[in-house]
Amino acid sequence: MRDTTSPVDCSRTDCLIFNRDYQDILKYAGANSFDLIWRYHGGETIKNIRARSVIRIEIQYRGEKKRFYLKRHNRECVVFRRLLAFFYPKLALSQGLREFGNICDFRKYNLPTVAPVAAGEKFSRFFHVRSFLITEDFSPFISLEDLLRDRPQFLTGKDGVARKKILIEKVALLARRMHQEGFNHRDFNATHILLHYGNGSDIPKTALFDLQRVDRRRFLKFRWMIKSLSELNYTLPDGLFEAEDRIYLFQAYKGKSRLRCWDRLQWFWITRKTIRIRKHTEKMMMRREEKKRRGLPER
Repeated sequence: MRDTTSPVDCSRTDCLIFNRDYQDILKYAGANSFDLIWRYHGGETIKNIRARSVIRIEIQYRGEKKRFYLKRHNRECVVFRRLLAFFYPKLALSQGLREFGNICDFRKYNLPTVAPVAAGEKFSRFFHVRSFLITEDFSPFISLEDLLRDRPQFLTGKDGVARKKILIEKVALLARRMHQEGFNHRDFNATHILLHYGNGSDIPKTALFDLQRVDRRRFLKFRWMIKSLSELNYTLPDGLFEAEDRIYLFQAYKGKSRLRCWDRLQWFWITRKTIRIRKHTEKMMMRREEKKRRGLPER
């Protein structure tokens, strides 16, 4: 079973930060410098847009096949962050190092997430930086999105309805724990929630990934629940998830069996936010399709 919560022991160089547990395999693969990793060719392309690309890499190491994901962020402008770094030297300037740091912080607080392998950043100009992040493949965990798309029958029927209720509760508790520890995953949806059902169990282990956008601004904490549950609510498909399932998600997060006046106001806020997310997403998809039709690159 994958380790989801152990703290990360890091080693740093000028452009790189490594998880010490993976230094030997990176050295074996000839991937122990920024330029070697950045120029890596091969692997399976998972995503390739203007801002970033993601590829899946397989390495045979000591008789075992290892799989990793390499996320490369193309050149970005970091004027404000670079200036702030003069006063806060530990500030993560690039997307790659920021996500690596978020993963490490999640694990520090016993919040389950993927295993970070390495990250790096390199400036091409004073205010422009390229960066990357490597994480290990998290099989046998799969995303909630994949489960809902490929195995909807797992949550239907008499046994499936019971499994669905357990799943909703586990995901709600994961969100609550994350918020209690001072973190808010700003893309808390079915795509980024990981699940594993082991040995015929109906109780899944849960984890989160894609921690590029994590909010720690506690003065906005009152909005975290609204945003997270709205995002998740939008990505739970109609038909498979009824109104009572969605309300139970909210109740499980709150730890309540009955909703009082303030709770009902919050739930109304969540449903309205869900509608706004749906409308915004539909507009974005229409724009994306229009760009594809015109042959324009996706940002």
